[in-house]
Amino acid sequence: MRGGPNFYKLLLNALHCRCPNCRQGRVFRGWPNRVLPRCPHCGLSYFRESGYYLGGMIITYILTAFIVLGVYVASLALPGAGSFSENLAFAFWACLAISLTLLLMRPAYSLWLSLDFWMDPWQPDEPK
Repeated sequence: MRGGPNFYKLLLNALHCRCPNCRQGRVFRGWPNRVLPRCPHCGLSYFRESGYYLGGMIITYILTAFIVLGVYVASLALPGAGSFSENLAFAFWACLAISLTLLLMRPAYSLWLSLDFWMDPWQPDEPK
């Protein structure tokens, strides 16, 4: 397992959705999370096994849940927050959760890929 000061670079790299090996190739094509099969720059495979990005989905879910929970707890302190109808409150929380999921999906998948590469690096299949 790698360690040390490279973890900060790993986080920045994941937020920019770049290859964890060369830090130049894109991880995604299109929107919202169409992952490329391999890095267009160094050839690193982005799919190690079937169901590989389940960890990215879990990261997305956890981040979304904690943010929604934090906003909810903060909203309890606002005066008049309970004066909205149940339907309006449900619509707000559902829209917030869906928006956060779409917003956090790409960085979470990229973070999962980068963390896996940081802990157990593998070699590119087809160097260019």
